[in-house]
Amino acid sequence: MNAHFRKTSQLTLGFLTIDAYAAPLDVVIASAANGYGACGLRVSGRNAGDSWPSVDNNPSAFSSIRHVAAQKGIRISSISGFYITPQTTLAHMLENVRAARELGVHLICQGCFEADHNRVAALLKDYADAAGEAGIRIAIEFMPMSELKTLNQTLEMVDRAGVSNVGLLIDSLHLARSGSHAADVAALDPKTIYLTQLCDGPAKLATDSTLFDEAMTGRMYLGDGRLELADLVRALPSDAEIELETPVVADAGLTSVERASRAANAAQRFFSAHFGIDSYP
Repeated sequence: MNAHFRKTSQLTLGFLTIDAYAAPLDVVIASAANGYGACGLRVSGRNAGDSWPSVDNNPSAFSSIRHVAAQKGIRISSISGFYITPQTTLAHMLENVRAARELGVHLICQGCFEADHNRVAALLKDYADAAGEAGIRIAIEFMPMSELKTLNQTLEMVDRAGVSNVGLLIDSLHLARSGSHAADVAALDPKTIYLTQLCDGPAKLATDSTLFDEAMTGRMYLGDGRLELADLVRALPSDAEIELETPVVADAGLTSVERASRAANAAQRFFSAHFGIDSYP
């Protein structure tokens, strides 16, 4: 079996496949119902102070999520933390760490919307030091609409932070739109790649769309678009964690379980077509 082939049990379900505001328990249950091995969750708003109804004012929310995940045999791969913005403080970042600890999660996915990179580097170091004490890593996601727009910018930030538990989150759509390619990923030290999120999409951004709108409403199931996904997968370490992030708008009316199923089925067709697997165990 090709080392890059992924059965459903080898894939991680990203919460965005279900809905940008998906309740964590819904993602866990949809993962289990479709045989995923893990899921990635959002357990807070994007910015400090944003509401998150399924968690807010519920002191037992994290313990309930952790219990259900363990009961159903689903590993919680990561949580998405508050974005780094001009308003973000270290105290906010430590809330990300607290949430990860309570959920037993060892990876925080981190976006950056702060233009002052000196401040980001200093904040990131203290944030990572606190996370490291709990055995938690931080995966920085570069997004062309954010303030860490490219792979190279993000690598420079990782170097500036100077800590060993900060690495990369590579999103296939953001990789393409930022002007990087699979060859750039293949040139990386594999140890710097903490998580890879896969979706498909058009070859180019539509003229009537924005980068943010496309990221939220223009993603496609694997194999339905024109991104260089097979080359990207080949550029990854064979044991890389692959998360499906495919919120297909046409399927928004389906249940969480149905959306997770469609994402998994498309992914298995994709891996079969590109990696020579004719049947599934």
